[in-house]
Amino acid sequence: MPENLTDVINAFAQKFAIFQKTGNELPKRKTEDEILQDKIDANESARKQSVAKSYKIYKDPFGALGKASDRARAIYEDEQNLLKAYNLFKAVKETVESKSDRDTYVSSFEMESPLTKKNAYTFGGSLIYLICWLKFEEGVGDYVPVFEESGKSYKLKFVPASDYRFDSSDSDLISMVKEIFY
Repeated sequence: MPENLTDVINAFAQKFAIFQKTGNELPKRKTEDEILQDKIDANESARKQSVAKSYKIYKDPFGALGKASDRARAIYEDEQNLLKAYNLFKAVKETVESKSDRDTYVSSFEMESPLTKKNAYTFGGSLIYLICWLKFEEGVGDYVPVFEESGKSYKLKFVPASDYRFDSSDSDLISMVKEIFY
């Protein structure tokens, strides 16, 4: 049934009067900047959730994936391999410092590790989660493990943390892990 203009205005006036009695204000329209900020916040929140979910697996592989999980066992072994490599590196470094002199010293030291053969770490970006595990769970903050390409393979190296600069996304990920878990 068609309404005339007077009926429409009266109906609106009644609704507006009821709205005014409730004491609420009219909703404000968001600016483009506010809409953009909401999208940025949503993306940041989603990224934090993703980082938390991924790191939780490295922090406690068997707790996150189950005691019978092959993936949990593989991650645990990767963590232990990284820790062994770090301990070997430190032992060699200490030995070199205490046993070498100006004429007799170790000029080259390359480290092999099963980690260098895993695409998840060499190409997949998961090495940062092992780095976080080593830093936060094992308290290793003096050196950062990195892969160095050597021909068609990779070698594991440890770089002094004071000399190493993470790219911005890895730096953000480390900050998120620290904020969420520690």
